[in-house]
Amino acid sequence: MPERTIDKKIDILYADLKAALADKGYTIVSEKPPNMILVKQGSLWGLSPKTAKKTVEFNLLSVDGGTQIRYLSKLSASWRNLTLIGCALSAVLVGLCLWMASDLSTFMVSQKTSFWSWLITVNGGVDEVVGQAFVGLTKALAIFLSIIIAVEFLIYFHVQSKIESVSSEIIRVLC
Repeated sequence: MPERTIDKKIDILYADLKAALADKGYTIVSEKPPNMILVKQGSLWGLSPKTAKKTVEFNLLSVDGGTQIRYLSKLSASWRNLTLIGCALSAVLVGLCLWMASDLSTFMVSQKTSFWSWLITVNGGVDEVVGQAFVGLTKALAIFLSIIIAVEFLIYFHVQSKIESVSSEIIRVLC
């Protein structure tokens, strides 16, 4: 839990912190004046440490020469779950697309009925043009979804690694 000592009395720092949080658009979830404020901020659709949905807890403690402030930022469970569920569903679709592409490619070569062969069968024969189009489309979709999964993981790790920087900005304002 990061901490910093600020040369202000706890009551004054508490009021300043509360005002700074309000100015930045944080919503106070709970508070125990003058020792603790729990806030939430961000959106489920946020893609950066500043905009991702999170909670931040600020704890204040009187010490010689001022007030010690500790803070802890956490991504909300709903933001994490939405990211993970989206990646999992995308991975399932990647598998489905690759299976479909493989199945149709094999059917076009072997002419043996398979699970997805009905998609490119016309009047008992194979429509090669439609078959190649389906194979190309499903491979392209698998590649696109794989890129989306990689980007989501990069976003998740970036947000997770930089989440404390947003709280640090509030603390810098108080100094």
